[in-house]
Parts: sequence; C-alpha cells; structure tokens
Amino acid sequence: MPDASINELFAILLARDFRPEDRTIMVGANMPMARAAATLASLTTHPDARVIVGLGVHGLGDGGDPPGVYPFLFDPRSMVGESLMWQGRIFDDVSRPDVFFFGGLQLDRRGNLNLFGIPDGDGGWKMRGPGSLALATMSTTCRGYYIVMPSHDPRTFVEKVALISALGDVEERARLKLPGGGIRLVLSPLGVFAVGDGGDLEVRSLHAGVRADDVRAATGWEIAIPDDVPTTEPPTAAELAVLRERVDVHGTLA
Repeated sequence: MPDASINELFAILLARDFRPEDRTIMVGANMPMARAAATLASLTTHPDARVIVGLGVHGLGDGGDPPGVYPFLFDPRSMVGESLMWQGRIFDDVSRPDVFFFGGLQLDRRGNLNLFGIPDGDGGWKMRGPGSLALATMSTTCRGYYIVMPSHDPRTFVEKVALISALGDVEERARLKLPGGGIRLVLSPLGVFAVGDGGDLEVRSLHAGVRADDVRAATGWEIAIPDDVPTTEPPTAAELAVLRERVDVHGTLA
C-alpha cells in the first residue's frame, strides 16, 4: 500500500486522538482531513458519534454510507444527512460540540490563532485572510479543539500573532473563565504539538524523517524539544485501507 500523504496522516492522527466521551464532532470549512477523521472515527472507534458536516448531521453506527470528503465544506454533494440544520441556526443548534477543528494563517507559542490576516501597520492589510467565522465561538465553548497547520515555517509559527481569532493561551482562558476545553493537539507537516505545563506549545512527536533542527529552524520562537522526542506513529495498513476504501473514496487527501 502506498505511503500516506500528509493529509491522510493528519486525518488518522486526529481520529486516533478522539476521546471515548466525544459524541458530537463538528467540522469547519475547507478542512477535508478533519471531515475524513470524523468519518473514520464514526466507522471504527466511535459508532455512536454525531458527525456535523456542513449542514448535514450524520450517524454511521448503523452501517450507513459515509459523507464524501470534498475540498470545500459546502460542496453541494455534502448537503445530505440523516437530518439537516438551517444555516441561520447552525451555531445555536450545535453551540458546544465535543470536538472542533481549526486552521490559521499564524499560530503563536501560546496557541493563539490568527485567521483574520496580516495588518500592514497603516490601517490596511499585507494579506487578508478568510476571517474568523465560528473560531471565536467554537474555541470558547467546544470541549476540545484541534489545530491543523498546512505549512510550518517562521511566518506561520510566530512568537506572537498579529490578531487573535481563537484564544489558545491557557492563562488567558482561565482569567476570562472560558468554558471550553481549549487546544488538544496541533498538527503540522513536521510533527505533533501540544500545550505544555508552562502554557507554551511543545513538541510531542516528529514525523518520520524530520529532525529537531528542522523544527527549530521553521519555528519563530525557541520551542522546547525533548532529547528523546518520539517519532510519530505512522498509519497502519488497516487504517489506510478504511480511510481510502470507505472514507476518502475520491482521493481528496491523496
């Protein structure tokens, strides 16, 4: 079986990390690896999960066909499910899911995420992002969220984000008494990261072939890397078979 692509690896790592009590898994826009993870879990470890994709609500424990994995969340082919939600009420209907997923333009050492854009200092933008739809709400209230960064370099992993779309800093979250559980994991093409005891992001594992110096050179702060950092456990043949043959049948993640 061919080796996993980075997006296939992301999907499998996410699905592995879901907790036994996770029952509502809500997927945001333009994150096919997260949609694949939710579906993969519902077909394997979480048969009673409620998977929210677009406006569709899916439960696959009865052997139903999984929703397709498409590059864009609101692809018309995704507008199916056991039930549907109205666009205007979607965040009221699912105001506190167990799991949500984010991406960003910038991520800083405290886990704060920026999806707004990069200001130019004169009231305009060097680069304009897609905005912060759902990030403030879901990062505040959901019981735990995952951050997937498609690139890892000093421009994306920064000392301090220019603007905060999702507050990850555990000290600030505690001060503001935010009800949600905060960051569970951060995934990048170089490794897996999590919030350490001091509140900074730390390395949990490095993907095969990635060296500690690679991460140091690609990160905009002095990130903590243990001497005995493990290698990310690769996907098994069984995981890839389910992912490719039942979940991502169109090869979106390949």
